[in-house]
Amino acid sequence: MPHRSSLSPYRVGIMGLGHWYSAYGLARGLVEYPNAELVACASPDEAKASEFAKTFGIVPYNRYDDMLMDAAVDIVLIAATVSEIPACTELAAQAGKHIILGKPMAMTLEQADRMVSLIESAGILCVPFQAIARLGAVALKQRIQDNEIGDIAVMHQTSRWSLAEDWFRSGKPGWFVDPKHVPGGALIDEGIYAIELFSWLADSEIVEVEARVANLVHKEIDVEDWSMATFTLRNGIIATLEAAWTINAPRKSGPSPKQNAVVRLEIIGTRGEIITQSFRDPGLEVLAAGADNWAFERQAGELFGPSSPGPIAHLIDCLEREQQPVSTIADAHHSFLAAMAAYESVRRGKPVKLAELSPK
Repeated sequence: MPHRSSLSPYRVGIMGLGHWYSAYGLARGLVEYPNAELVACASPDEAKASEFAKTFGIVPYNRYDDMLMDAAVDIVLIAATVSEIPACTELAAQAGKHIILGKPMAMTLEQADRMVSLIESAGILCVPFQAIARLGAVALKQRIQDNEIGDIAVMHQTSRWSLAEDWFRSGKPGWFVDPKHVPGGALIDEGIYAIELFSWLADSEIVEVEARVANLVHKEIDVEDWSMATFTLRNGIIATLEAAWTINAPRKSGPSPKQNAVVRLEIIGTRGEIITQSFRDPGLEVLAAGADNWAFERQAGELFGPSSPGPIAHLIDCLEREQQPVSTIADAHHSFLAAMAAYESVRRGKPVKLAELSPK
């Protein structure tokens, strides 16, 4: 690791601009965040690297290893296309950089296995980007732990979006729907957040999955635009997921986040229910144990406050406190395994046990 003063901010570099909206979101969030600063970005696409670097006044690189050789970089956000994430992870781990890991983490289970070994042996901290699902649900989990709705029996996540754009206002999804660069479509791209959340809220691992996929709206793309999966957890809780790119307005593809999205989580307990949703107001509905009626709560943001730097703030907090993050590379591996098991279920036409696919 590069030497840094305990009084100076952590220096951040971005590897890849495939997930450009994550890169832009982080860069904007760091402007008013005191504990870290953006200093560099790297992308093999010279025009995009130059545009991004000029926007934020940082140094552009066209080779990932060139940026990593800069001893001033402490943390990297891997925002590359999925097909590049494993190689970027290996380079970053070998260079001793702490990592915010893009999603989904890999193209294959073999790559995911290797990434876990690389990161754990490198002695670095890695926060998977999909951990934002857990970070955003800390208060929700506390309500569950406080027995507000009894024991969880069933969970359901609906996550419907429009197709993402491969660059701001490009009007096309590009690599997001190209099987050479992604292991699947809506199920793993959007659904990985819910899969990450299910295990955490239930305090249990997923052991079996049954899934269906289809192309309902975008019949011309080579990956699914709709999916439905049922996950069985070790403790008996059932979780269902609809992950889709079936929203098709106001235009075919749009920037992320898309304000016309539907993201809704329903948690059914033995003595009540909690429903939380994004892009809708009110955002939280609770039927608590012993309650006379539903309670609706508005989740107000901080007016005129700075934008959040996302999971990097959590990573830095963990570095300072010398503790493990809320989600680790091993958690990302489990979520990835569950998603890949869903695709295997589609191929076999029957439920698939995760233990059949990986010894991990």
